[in-house]
Amino acid sequence: MSSSKEFFIGRKRELSLLDSLYNSDTFEMLIMHGRRRVGKSYLLAHFAKLHSENTIFFTGDKSSEKTNVQNFCEELKRVLKVSDFIDSFEKWSDIYSFFKDKELKERLVIIIDEFTYLYNSNPAYDSGLQNAIDRILKNKNIFLILCGSEVSVIEEIIDNSSKPLYGRKTAELKLLPFDYIEARDFFPNYSKEDYIKAYSILGGIPLYLKLFDDRLSVKENVIKNCLSQTGVLFNEIETLLRMELKETYFYKNIMLAINAGASTFNTIKERVDESSAKVAKYMNVLCNLGFIKKEVPCGEKSNSRNTLYSICDNYFAFYFMFIYKKQNMLNGLISPELYFEREMNDERLNVFIGHRFESICETYLKKLFYDGKMPFFAEDIGRWWGNNPVLKRQEEIDLLALDDENALICECKYTKEKFDEKQLKDLQDSALCINRANKRYMIFSKNGVSLGVASKIKGDAYYSVVTIDELIS
Repeated sequence: MSSSKEFFIGRKRELSLLDSLYNSDTFEMLIMHGRRRVGKSYLLAHFAKLHSENTIFFTGDKSSEKTNVQNFCEELKRVLKVSDFIDSFEKWSDIYSFFKDKELKERLVIIIDEFTYLYNSNPAYDSGLQNAIDRILKNKNIFLILCGSEVSVIEEIIDNSSKPLYGRKTAELKLLPFDYIEARDFFPNYSKEDYIKAYSILGGIPLYLKLFDDRLSVKENVIKNCLSQTGVLFNEIETLLRMELKETYFYKNIMLAINAGASTFNTIKERVDESSAKVAKYMNVLCNLGFIKKEVPCGEKSNSRNTLYSICDNYFAFYFMFIYKKQNMLNGLISPELYFEREMNDERLNVFIGHRFESICETYLKKLFYDGKMPFFAEDIGRWWGNNPVLKRQEEIDLLALDDENALICECKYTKEKFDEKQLKDLQDSALCINRANKRYMIFSKNGVSLGVASKIKGDAYYSVVTIDELIS
C-alpha cells in the first residue's frame, strides 16, 4: 500500500461544512448519512481527532438502552472530566437531565454514529431526543452529529413530518463516493491509464481504493483482492447486500438483468418475472442506495416514460460482469491467475472501462461548468437517446449539456485507436436531434484524434478535444 494512503485523503468540502458548524455560536444538529463503506465513520473520526479535547465520539449498537447509555457515559467522563456518579445512568433521559444544569464554556461536539441502531432498539428514542433538543440542548453550546447508514430509516426519522425529529436538523450531509478527481490521490504511482482502469473497477468507495496497492499492477491487485478467495472484495457484494437488504436473491436478479442488457423497466420486469409493483419497489431501493441509476434523456422531464436503468456503482458492475456467474470456478476449480487471463483480456476490460469512462467524462464536464469555464451555463447534463428526425434512425449521444439556446454534444471513446473521421461524422449527425441555436462539440478520446479529424476541426472554436492527459491533469 502506498504510504500516502495512511493520510487523510479528500473530503475538503465536507470538512469545511463541519468546521463552519463547529465554529457556530448556536446549537447545531447535523444529519450525516450515506451508503455503507463510503467513509462516514472515517471522516467523523478524523474530525473528532482534530477536536479530541471536546468531542464525544460514540457509536451506537444493537444492545440495550442501558448498555448504550453506559458506553456513552464513558466518553462523557473522558471529555467533561465528571465524577463517577454518572455511572448510575441507565436511560438517555438521565443524560439529558445531566446537561440541563451543566454549563458548557467550550464548544462540545457530540457524535452519535450508527444512531439508527438506537432508534431500532427503542422506537421512543427519537421522541426523547426531540424533547431534549427543544427543552435543553438547543440552549447549549453543542454541535450534535447524528450519523447512520440505513437510508430508509433515516429518511423516515428525519424527513417524515409526522416524526418527532422533523424540522430539528440545522444541516444535512449525504456523503457520496469519491469522484475520479478526488480518488486520484490514492494512486500516486499509477500512470493515468492504469488509474482510469483501477477507478473504473473500484469506483469511489474509500475502503476499496485503499485495498489496491499502486506498487502492484492493476492485474495483480484484481487477482489478490477480487478473484482470490481470501481477497477482501471476493465476497464483498454478497456481504454488502446482506447487510443492507432482505431478499438479496431478488435484488441480485434485478442487477443481473440490467448487466445482461435489460435497460427499460418492462424488460427488467420480464427478466425477473415478478409483478410491476414489486419490481418498482425494489428498483427504487437500489436507486436510493446508489447501486443502480434511473436516467431520462438530457433535457426531458424527470417523469418521462423514456427511461433507462443501469448499474452505476463501478464495483457492482465489475462483479456482475466478470465474477458472479462463475464464482464457483474461483472456489478451487481454477487459479485466480488463469481466470484473469481467460475472462479479463484487454478487449473485454476495455469494453467495460468504456462504459465507466462516460461517467468520468461527465464528472470532468460538470466541473468545467461549475467553475464557469464554459461559454454557457448548463441547465442539464447527461446522456441522450431518441429518434433522429432528419436521418430517420435511432441515435445515442454519450454526453449532452443544454440550456435554452446552447448545446454541447460530446462523444466519449476509450479505445486504442484515435477518434477518426467516420466517428466525427456520426457525432455531427447526432447533433441533428438537438434543437438549439448554438451547437458545440467536445471529443473525449483516450488517444486523441486522427490527423484527418485534427485537420477538419483545426481553428474551429466550436470543437474541443479532451484526452486522458487533460482528464487527469
